[in-house]
Amino acid sequence: MESAGGVDRFSDWADAVQDRLRYALVAVFGPDRGLEATNVALTYAWEHWARVASLENPAGYVYKVGHRSATRVGRSEPTIFPSAPMELPWVEPGLPKALRSLTERQRVVVTLIHAFGFSQREVADLLSVSTGSVQRHVDRGLKKLRAALGVQIDA
Repeated sequence: MESAGGVDRFSDWADAVQDRLRYALVAVFGPDRGLEATNVALTYAWEHWARVASLENPAGYVYKVGHRSATRVGRSEPTIFPSAPMELPWVEPGLPKALRSLTERQRVVVTLIHAFGFSQREVADLLSVSTGSVQRHVDRGLKKLRAALGVQIDA
């Protein structure tokens, strides 16, 4: 970092994106690998801030850095919920398995939108895709979840 202004700009940027980044990576890789990927991504952003700050979509780029780092670790199935279920609020017992049945992109967009309250625009920006793509993944993901859980929606 060349100046205090650069440090401040990085800190402000990191404060604004770190939660979204962490939620997205945890949705893909589970808590352990997702948190590690978040740390790797933010460290990379700090080390290369001059270049990252000049990008059109720094958060999307850094998400991809974290995603690549976690993918290198291995392809084991993500742990959707931690192993201590008693500490969590009640959830449908079949939900972790149903979430694992989704494609990675479906799992990420459904989790970010329906569990964390992100807007479609926020998800699209983070994943560097269109809002139409986000909507398709949400629709398909929810359809699969409903089928896996035996839930019917009356139209």
